[in-house]
Amino acid sequence: MSLIDKQNPIVTFIYFLLTIIITMFTMNPIILVASFVSSLLLFCLLVGIKRTLIRICYSLLFILLITIINPLFSRQGMTELFAIGSLVVTLESVLNGVAIGIMLSSVINWISVLNILLDTDKISYIFSKYTPKIGTILSVSLGLFPKYIVQYKVIDNNLKGFGIYNNTNVFGKIKLKLHTLSTLISWSIEGALTLSDSMSARGYDLKGKRVYNKYKFTPYDILFLLIILSVGILVLVFLGLGISGYYYYPTFKQIAFDSSIWIYFVIFAFMNFMSCQIVGESVKWQYLKSKI
Repeated sequence: MSLIDKQNPIVTFIYFLLTIIITMFTMNPIILVASFVSSLLLFCLLVGIKRTLIRICYSLLFILLITIINPLFSRQGMTELFAIGSLVVTLESVLNGVAIGIMLSSVINWISVLNILLDTDKISYIFSKYTPKIGTILSVSLGLFPKYIVQYKVIDNNLKGFGIYNNTNVFGKIKLKLHTLSTLISWSIEGALTLSDSMSARGYDLKGKRVYNKYKFTPYDILFLLIILSVGILVLVFLGLGISGYYYYPTFKQIAFDSSIWIYFVIFAFMNFMSCQIVGESVKWQYLKSKI
């Protein structure tokens, strides 16, 4: 069991919550790129290079899509690139679209990493004491989505195995995909009713029930929690005061590496804290193996 697995889930949840908030409430390109790279690095350490390369491809396509869409709705900016009829595309709107795409991709990556680290038991532990219904809904939902994806592929592969897709045009394939989705919805409703009856039989809807949990706060958890709260709140306060603030309209701000440059290093270190944990633990393990 790794150090992160033994860590209290509340500490992990607060760390990612602060990281996501910092990412969402800034448009500074340096901070956004730092968040994007840090999220992909942690994702790579958890799932491997192959899945990370696939995630990078999807992220780049998503960023490109936002970059193309943003000038259609935001026609501000002073540096005109080209015009298509009455549509004027400016450099500022393109750069703003890139920044929005990186920000949203980073948030999605952080949530994906959080979903890997927090299983249904940990989510139930986080929310069950104060909001048991929300905790149950979140834990069940996160457990069902992967099952729905697998079941959709099973139904679709069965149709392909029967040869139904053979000699079918585009509209026919769309109709078959809708049929697969309809079958999946019927299957999910039946599964939801079975799950509801099972949970009622086990006493989930009883008042005054006590929830067992195996997670306790250790001195390491308390120390880690104090560090991330101190650093995270400090960064949010300075961002709220306008340090390292950035704007794209009417023209993009030049990045100045002045006395406030320290906040970039602090944010980058904060966002890579768990990655350093994993790398440090791996180095320690390899060192101990070499001593055997």
